Amino acid sequence: MSGRGWKGSTRRLLSIAALAMAAPVAAAACGGGSDASDTLPPMITTTTTTTLLATTTTRLTYYVVQSGDTLSKIAESFGVDPNELMAVNGITDPNHIERGAELKIPPPKQVAQTLPSTAVTSSTIAP
Repeated sequence: MSGRGWKGSTRRLLSIAALAMAAPVAAAACGGGSDASDTLPPMITTTTTTTLLATTTTRLTYYVVQSGDTLSKIAESFGVDPNELMAVNGITDPNHIERGAELKIPPPKQVAQTLPSTAVTSSTIAP
């Protein structure tokens, strides 16, 4: 018998021995044993929440003051705060706006709403 044949046989024998030693460990880890303590514990329950934010393009709006308009009426009709309307337009006296004046209307405040969370639950029960 040549030296090459002996080394090949030894390698095959060592491979078989390694597989034989690993087999009981693999079987126990996969729940192959009959004892309940050989099985893996249940998986952890997880919950996820997703928040979607709406994106919009803001265009500056203008309004021309009409006869009989008040600053508070204009602010209310556009859904903005009167103080913010004053600040954007440099108005110091809310009781003094002139007919024909062009006012910049700031965008209304938007609140991002969070959608209700959807729970995802999973578990493993031992046979």
